[in-house]
Order: sequence, then structure tokens, then C-alpha cells
Amino acid sequence: MTKKLIFISLLLIMSITSSLLAQEQQIIIPKPVPGSPFVVDDTDDLFGKSWRFYRDGYADWAADSLRKLLDLSGFTMNKNNYYIVVANYNVAETVIGMFHGTDSFLSTRLYGLRADSLYYIFISRDDTARHYLSTVITRKGSYFEENLLNFLLLFPIIGVRAEVRGENLTWIDVRKFEIPRKFQKYCDISIIVKKNFYDDRFLARAKFDNSSLEKWSYGVATAITTINDVDIIVDGGRIVVRPKPRGDLATFGVINYHFKAVDTKAKSMATSLHLLGGLRISTTIEPILGIGFGLPAGFIDIHFFGGYSVEFAQALKAGYTIGQSIPSDVDPFKLKIRGKPRFGIEVKFP
Repeated sequence: MTKKLIFISLLLIMSITSSLLAQEQQIIIPKPVPGSPFVVDDTDDLFGKSWRFYRDGYADWAADSLRKLLDLSGFTMNKNNYYIVVANYNVAETVIGMFHGTDSFLSTRLYGLRADSLYYIFISRDDTARHYLSTVITRKGSYFEENLLNFLLLFPIIGVRAEVRGENLTWIDVRKFEIPRKFQKYCDISIIVKKNFYDDRFLARAKFDNSSLEKWSYGVATAITTINDVDIIVDGGRIVVRPKPRGDLATFGVINYHFKAVDTKAKSMATSLHLLGGLRISTTIEPILGIGFGLPAGFIDIHFFGGYSVEFAQALKAGYTIGQSIPSDVDPFKLKIRGKPRFGIEVKFP
């Protein structure tokens, strides 16, 4: 028991230490890309259309108009990069969103960065798109590390100005971040945009969650016992047999290893084949090993699994019988190890 407590304590210390290390912060200043700020003679009023779409609740349509505007500027986007976009529609309304592949414009989720894969774009009708940008990145642990303590608690035992003329000149300031290696996999990105440094109010503010895909995740697996086992216990000073009902549910806290990295923070971890191992959520010790696969169910992430558990049960020592009365200070039991095939479902934790 002492060794077990030491092991659990070490895990807790590792978890807390990881959380403390994750608080490292750094201010990053993006550099303008060549040719920025770009200027476009927006004769089709794409910027105005974007504003009207956004006001009517069609954020992705608004984003599509902004993409077309960027195409006119001559700046080419890479679908694998991340572009934090600020649209300064007017004095009272500024919108912040993100372009990445086919993701929603209002998504704030990033899946890991390279040193040069994060950009910032400010679009405005204001001359030269004047504004002030503040960006802070905060290092953090992986989703797996952040939830380690919660998982353990399951168990009872543990710029140049261009010369362009037109009525709807639109300025596009494009900048590229250089992300330090230690922040590339896991960090939070806090963006504040002001009209100028001295303003008390900000035009836009957002926090983006950068968390890479992971191969490790947690789950709660519920199995149905397929063998009619019995437990031998002491009840009221007498040795008695306690049968386990057929179809007895056994719940395990498990750690999964996914053969292909998945988004462990998502509602569904998709159809992922994985190994699993863990312990029964009980006062008794019963480890399990198995294999599972997932099916996206929309509202919940369901995984089916099959495996084998080993239960550390009790058997009577020689000289003791069922129905015998014994003193309270006598231990009539010895260790009995019995294995069981396990099949059931697993749900994502937390």
C-alpha cells in the first residue's frame, strides 16, 4: 500500500509541476509580409457585403466575401496555415475570426503550429489600416496532462502606401508570426486589437486554443460480466457467499493509445482504433487490457471494446468453510486471481 501511495503521489507531483511550467508567457510581434499593407479598389463593395452578411447572422458568408477581397489584393493564402482575421467594419463594429481550410470563420481552435504557419490580417477602410496589435502566447500542457489529476480522482484508492484610386479603397495589413518551438504544440493565443496604443477600449479581442492532435486519451469503459462469479465475504461474523448477478456491470477508468493521432478535446474522437488499459472503479483492484474502436455519434463519443481483466479476489484458507463463524480479528482469506473476458462500451472522459 505504501508503494502505491508513493506512486500516486509522484503522479500528482508530475501533474502539478506540468501545470506550473505551462504558465510561461511570451509577447510575440508579427512582421509585415512583403507588400503589406495591400490596398484594393473594392468596386463590388465586398467589404460592405461582408458587413451586411455578418449583421444578418451569416458569419461564414461574410468570411467568403473577405476571402474574395484578399484574392483581389494579390496575397495568396495556404489552406494549411492559420490566418487570424480582423475586419474593422466601422467605428462601432469590428469582428475577429480565423481562416483555416474549411473550418468555420468563428472557430478558435488550432491543431498545432509550425514556426511560420500563423498569420494576422487586419482589413479596414481606414487609410493604411492604422491600428495597434497586442499578442500574448501562454504555454500549457497537453489535454492529456491537464486532465491527469481529474482522471486519478475517479478511483477511490487515488508598410508602403500604394497609389490606387477609387471610392471604396480597402486596406489589408498582413503580418506573419514566428512561433517559438516550445509554444508550437500547446499554447493559448490572446489577441487584443486597438485603434491606437492609448485607447482604453479595444476594437476586437479573442483567445485561440492551440492544441495538437494526441495519441493518448482517457475513457470510462463499462463492461458486462459474462461469468457467474461469486464473492466470499465475512458478513456479521460469518463467512458467506455473495453471488454476482448475471449481466453484472463493471466500470473501468482507462487510458487509450490511438494508433492515429486524434482531437481528444472534440466531442467525438472519430473512428479511431486504439489500445486501452486501466483499473476498475472500485475498492478492489482489477486491471484491464483491451482494444477498441470508435463511432462518431454526434452528441456523444461511443467506443466499443473487448479485452481481458484480472480480478484480485478472495478465496478461503485451508481450515475455513462457508457458514463458519469467526472472530473479528481473524482473516480467513487468501488471494485468488481470476481472469475474465470483457466486452462493452467506452465513453470519452472528461
